[in-house]
Amino acid sequence: MKNVVALYFSPTGGTKKVVNSMACSFAAFTGCEFSEKDVTLPKQREGTPEFGVDDVVFFGVPVYIGRVPNLIRPFFASIKGRGALGIPVVTYGNRAYDDALIELRDIMEKNGFRTVAAAAFPAEHSFSTTLAGGRPDEKDLLLAEDFARKIAKILTANPHYLCGHHTPIAVPGNPPPYTYYKAVISDNKNIDIRKVKPLTDISKCTGCGLCARLCPMGSINISDPTITDGICIKCGACIKRCPQGAKSITDPDYLEHKRLLEEEFGNVIKKAELFL
Repeated sequence: MKNVVALYFSPTGGTKKVVNSMACSFAAFTGCEFSEKDVTLPKQREGTPEFGVDDVVFFGVPVYIGRVPNLIRPFFASIKGRGALGIPVVTYGNRAYDDALIELRDIMEKNGFRTVAAAAFPAEHSFSTTLAGGRPDEKDLLLAEDFARKIAKILTANPHYLCGHHTPIAVPGNPPPYTYYKAVISDNKNIDIRKVKPLTDISKCTGCGLCARLCPMGSINISDPTITDGICIKCGACIKRCPQGAKSITDPDYLEHKRLLEEEFGNVIKKAELFL
C-alpha cells in the first residue's frame, strides 16, 4: 500500500466529507500518500481513472432512489481498479440505502477492485434540510475516521488481504437486478419525477452562474441560468448551494413526496452501518 485515494461523486458535499475523512485517517495511520479524485462535474469525468495494486480507494456516492446514480453509472463502470483495494461508501438521506451499497460493491469488483470493507452513512437528503439535516455531523466524521483506522490496522496486520485469494466484502442488498425505490404519494399513487426540473426566482437570481458550474449533468445554461437545457437528476446542488436561494422545485407530486418523506423519516436518527 502506497497511495490512498478519496474518489467521490458528491453534488451537495456530504459524500465528500465522509470519504475524505475516511481516506485521510487511513493515510495518516499508514503513512500512505493521500489524494482526492472528485468526479462530480462533467469535466472531471472526461478521463478514465485507473488504479493499481499499490492503491487503496475509498469510493463514495450518494443513494438516489435506492441505487447508485443511474446516469453516472456508465462512468463508474469505466473506472479501472487493476487490483487496487476498494472500500465502497454510500450516503443516504435518512430513508434507506436499499441496494445501492451492494451495487457499488459489485461495480468495483467488476472493475478489478478487491473490496475489503464498506460503509453506509446518513447524509442530508438532496430534497430536504430536514431529512438527516446537518449530517454527516462531527460524530459521523469521527466514526468514519475511526473505522478507517480499523481497516488500516487489519490490512497492515494481515498480509493475506493484500494478495492471494479474495472474497468481496459482504453487505446487505439484493443481487442483480437491483431494486429501485418507488416514489409514492397519497393513496399509494406511484409518481415519476424524472422530468421535473428546478425553477428560478428571477427576483432573487443575480445571474452569477454558480448553479450552472455546480450542475453534475452540465444541464443549466451558463448564459441564462433560468434555463435547464438537459436532464436533472434532482441532486439538489443548484438549490442548496445558491447563495440567493433562487432555485426551487415546485412540482406538486415532488413536494407531496418530499412532505411524506419528512413526515415519516424527519425525526428518525439513523446510524452509520459499517462492514469489515
